[in-house]
Amino acid sequence: MKQFNELFNGALNEEKKTLLRALIKEVHMESDRKTLKKIVLWFLEDDDFTECGLPVGENGRTVS
Repeated sequence: MKQFNELFNGALNEEKKTLLRALIKEVHMESDRKTLKKIVLWFLEDDDFTECGLPVGENGRTVS
């Protein structure tokens, strides 16, 4: 987590957006559209990444 924080804090705004899009699959809101209900990530704890559907970037599944 420390390395992620260093990476994120050192990134430009556009790079931060790209990084978050690479991690977050869905965001679910309550009906008031102000309260966060759930965030779904592109991976699970038991996922081995062999058949995952990560978003494909210009550089082939990389975040630069």
